[in-house]
Amino acid sequence: MRSLMLAFLLTLLSDAFGQTLKSYLDKGDRFFGRGDFRSALQNYEAAEKMAPKDAKTKYRIGHVYLSLSNEVKALPYLEEAFKLQPDVDPDIDYFLGIALQANFRFYSAMEHFKKYKSKNKKMSLIAEHKIRECHLGDSLINHPLYCSIKVLEWPINSIYQDYGPALPADESELIFTSARDTSNFDKKNRTVFEDVVVSKRNAGEWSAPEKISPRINDTFHDAATYLTPDGKTIFLYYEKGNGDIYQSNFNGTDWSEPSSMGPEINSVSWETSGCLSRDKTKFYFTSDRPGGQGGLDIYVSEKTPEGLWGKAVNLGPLINTPGNEDAPFLHPDGTLFFGSDGHPGLGDYDIYKSEFKNGQWTKPVNLGYPINTPKFENYFVLSVDKKRGYFSSVRHDGVGNSDICEAIFYDPPPKKEEPVVVEEKKETQPKKEELPKDEFSDAIVSLQKDLGFASKLVGRVIDADNAKPLKAQITLIDNKTNVIKERVYSNDSTGEFKITIPHGGNYGINTSVDGYLFNSLNFEVPMYSEEQEIETAILMQRVTVGSKAIMKNIFFDVGKADLKNESVSELERIMELLNTNPGIKLQINGHTDNSGNAVSNKALSLKRAETVMAFLVEKGIKAERLKAVGYGQEKPIVSNDDETGGREINRRTEIEVLETDSK
Repeated sequence: MRSLMLAFLLTLLSDAFGQTLKSYLDKGDRFFGRGDFRSALQNYEAAEKMAPKDAKTKYRIGHVYLSLSNEVKALPYLEEAFKLQPDVDPDIDYFLGIALQANFRFYSAMEHFKKYKSKNKKMSLIAEHKIRECHLGDSLINHPLYCSIKVLEWPINSIYQDYGPALPADESELIFTSARDTSNFDKKNRTVFEDVVVSKRNAGEWSAPEKISPRINDTFHDAATYLTPDGKTIFLYYEKGNGDIYQSNFNGTDWSEPSSMGPEINSVSWETSGCLSRDKTKFYFTSDRPGGQGGLDIYVSEKTPEGLWGKAVNLGPLINTPGNEDAPFLHPDGTLFFGSDGHPGLGDYDIYKSEFKNGQWTKPVNLGYPINTPKFENYFVLSVDKKRGYFSSVRHDGVGNSDICEAIFYDPPPKKEEPVVVEEKKETQPKKEELPKDEFSDAIVSLQKDLGFASKLVGRVIDADNAKPLKAQITLIDNKTNVIKERVYSNDSTGEFKITIPHGGNYGINTSVDGYLFNSLNFEVPMYSEEQEIETAILMQRVTVGSKAIMKNIFFDVGKADLKNESVSELERIMELLNTNPGIKLQINGHTDNSGNAVSNKALSLKRAETVMAFLVEKGIKAERLKAVGYGQEKPIVSNDDETGGREINRRTEIEVLETDSK
């Protein structure tokens, strides 16, 4: 009798537990469906405490964090859900791929997008697009722009949405769109209505933003889209109709009542943003009207002799895609900048540029990293002198959800010798197979940066496979003297580090962790330039068969196989790798660009690989642990016709792991 009563009580408790767990999940699902992600998260987390190993709960939490644009927190939950139950949800591979991509783990993301493509034929085009993004993203991350990015601090950015920078030519004021006035609440969509605000620059500092004018801001969403260089005309987005574009003029004291851009520009469809040509005869704008290439497209309207805007013309399939193109900005030199989620990039919206030549727009070029990231970038404007760019971005180190950032551009250092690029692959390359052809894969620039007097490199060292922070040794070496200038260690709990790079010299930065391939960076620092802080993420890859490292700090004389003295430090790092891992064998791969004769290039690449091998053997490494191969121009990373440094990137020496202790 007692045992029957105990069984009955256990059954009641089990049923109550199950009902409570289901109640939390159901509540979370209802909140999620309404877009109330914070409330959904609270209920899912309560459910997780009751069932910490439930794959569906882990998946829901990860999905919510993705919806909150927090891919860093989303990733471990989605990985755990997949580990516990690979088929926990039909879309698990897609959302896990999104989280991996946002955390710069492109090869792992590609594998999940491929799985998703094979299981969901109807979604194959989307999966294919994501694979292209990861393929290009890995290249762009490894070869960043000559620029630094600054997320503007308070009072410009707030914890709310801040986006759409618009500045006059003298950059004396910054007009943008912000949701910081929480009293203006949209009950229907559970968001704050956005207003147009303005900040004045005084002695290099931005003032606290104020609402630009009661004539411009109404009780609904208002957004600034473009300011003319003289600062006297502003173009605005209003939620009138399905969303239209208006303009307002400044009379010296206040802005005029906004007026519609007219029926040729505004339609029954959605018009979101626009800009004016330098001569004020053309207006470029975005619309999702019928007859376009896909979602939002860029159109142009020319002013008629009567002073009216003429029939809008679609810029065509080279500029517009089946996705969305938004926020056009026409620089005074005629270059068109715009955001797109349809052209292959690093993920989400990226920023692109195109030039008008011979009566047509050129193929759009991705601006590259660190302007573009796997997250959202849009609303780009460039200063008249092209030294500064302002844009909107969702960043892990941002102040709020969408922040206004400033990009500072630098001239590349003069080329003194032919470098052989060094770059460690962030994740083990997938098996050789034809990746989707990407017409933008040549949008790559050199890694070297113009840094400054005493610039700082700050970042995190993490495991490439699981994003866990690592305690690493980061060493700064003067390549000319082979002298160690500084050695620091990353925090073992966060992976964070900071190292100072002095002015005037060529420096190698070596990052090492036991059991991992070393990571190598190279910086050419001019004697006189502005001080700046560069952010980076160093992803360490374990020593496994097939893993490669492209060496950045090995240098040869042009057209020869003679090693320069500046290469010694890098060669010593290879020796250290071999001595620390006595069971591994390495293959040294030599590559050239396509300049000159193919046969001569192959011979030169082999001689260079053999020179590296000979150095290592002379220093005591057994020859049977090494193999030299010359590929010549057979395996370029990018197009040799790339204007942003394709030939320099393709001239490289790699090390490749052939065998390990575990084999």
